[in-house]
Amino acid sequence: MKSEALRNVRTVRQVKTSLDVARGQKLRTTNSLSKTREEVEYLESLTDWRLEQVLEKERRRFAAQEASINKSRQRVLRAREKLAMTVNKNRALTELRRELQQARREGNDPVAPKAETPAVSEQNLRQIELRY
Repeated sequence: MKSEALRNVRTVRQVKTSLDVARGQKLRTTNSLSKTREEVEYLESLTDWRLEQVLEKERRRFAAQEASINKSRQRVLRAREKLAMTVNKNRALTELRRELQQARREGNDPVAPKAETPAVSEQNLRQIELRY
């Protein structure tokens, strides 16, 4: 007895949809079917006189975008450099503070210079007289 299994079963991956078929083909309209090969080649070879203007405008737009991108990259770079300087300064301060604290713990406290107060004399003080 022969097997009744289906031998030519196609899965969804093997079946092309009409959309896939249409994507692979160039759309043929009634107007395009009536043109001769020479006429099609001639029409494709024509260029619009405004095409150069459009292309030049696109080049300028692209150059402006590129300049803007470069400018923003430079701003980001400057901001990163400024941030790196701040981080490096903070690291150096932290390291110095750790060294000073360690020296204080070991008893080798470096004497910090004290601000000298000016000598106060009675002549420099203002006198206030209180009467009751």
